Amino acid sequence: MIAKAATISHGQNAITYSVNKDRAELVKVNHLPDNISPEAMYRRMMLHQQKFAAQLQRRRPLKETVIRIEVSPAEEESRNWTMDDWLRLANEFIQTFDSIDLSKKTKRASSKCTNLNGSQYVVALHHDSKSGILHLHIDANRVDMECHVNDGHLIGERAARAANIINERRGWIQSENISEHHKKEISDCCMEILRSMEVFSWQRYKIELIKRGYGVHLQEKDEGGIHGYSVKRGNSIYKSSVLGIGRNLTPSKIENTWRKLHPEESKSYPSKPNSEQLRSATPAPAERHEDTLQLVVKHYDIATDNYHSYHVDIPEASDNIIREECSLEEAHPLAKIEEIQHTALLLFAGYLEAATSMAASSGGGSSDTTGWGRDKDDDDIKWAHRCAKMANAICRRRKGIHR
Repeated sequence: MIAKAATISHGQNAITYSVNKDRAELVKVNHLPDNISPEAMYRRMMLHQQKFAAQLQRRRPLKETVIRIEVSPAEEESRNWTMDDWLRLANEFIQTFDSIDLSKKTKRASSKCTNLNGSQYVVALHHDSKSGILHLHIDANRVDMECHVNDGHLIGERAARAANIINERRGWIQSENISEHHKKEISDCCMEILRSMEVFSWQRYKIELIKRGYGVHLQEKDEGGIHGYSVKRGNSIYKSSVLGIGRNLTPSKIENTWRKLHPEESKSYPSKPNSEQLRSATPAPAERHEDTLQLVVKHYDIATDNYHSYHVDIPEASDNIIREECSLEEAHPLAKIEEIQHTALLLFAGYLEAATSMAASSGGGSSDTTGWGRDKDDDDIKWAHRCAKMANAICRRRKGIHR
């Protein structure tokens, strides 16, 4: 199990996203009614803070009013769980989180402990949009019921320590070992792909990794060739330099690794990659002008919050459409133009959950995305138009609650 935490200023959007997310299930509320809307939950939190406004003003202004936590057991750790199991984990995590003493490290008495257990909070269960893996979202008031501020210093470390204590208690894999496990899993997959390739090709290598559920970002040189790449697993990104043994999967060594796996085929294999290994065949001169724009690919790394980042590859022609058609009208008073464009880019790449999260953080998220997806007849141009239109819609300010 891993856990991440951050203090945030967009508490209302976070709580609405946690509770109203597609297929989300309410696990628990603390010091709050369970039959009210997410907006009402947040308003009660802010009313509670206003009750102690005079005392709170003696300190620095509390700009980040909510603590947001994500708790993610591994699939095998939570398989066949009931709602009672998730409730027990939520209670155990909050109790353990509150018990972590970071005062010696921060040199601050306020870091001795938090009091989420004595604070208003809401816990929701989410399904990962692609894998279906379950995880908890916890949104808690920074101010407990006795007007003590829940400390935000090193809050990510507090969450990680809490996760490791529970992992040890339950006999689960420690979070620091999960990364090594994932690296080995990806490395073994890369080697399997190399063994299956009769001729080494970056395009085939990327396609095979994508087939196995990974995201891949190739960094191309201007003169041709690859000077770096990374593999994305879930929300984690691993550079090629940390994969394999002795950096044998990096661009400078991967072809030699392939040759060692294919001693017979490599005798006739060229020593340097040609352009056909990097992309599909170069278009004929008559076709080149028409297709040049589509061959240029733009790369984005889009962060939806403090600990989620998504890589997007998009043809330049489609990127231009999104930039032109994503608007900043009066209907988007809380959104920035970049947020609307990034929402469209995430939709284009198939990250629906991330796109709705981005829209929620910008004050939107009101439109129905049920059944949203790319039609089989959509080319990149048509799909970009649809994504821009949807981004404009879901980034509009909410006028009411949709449950």
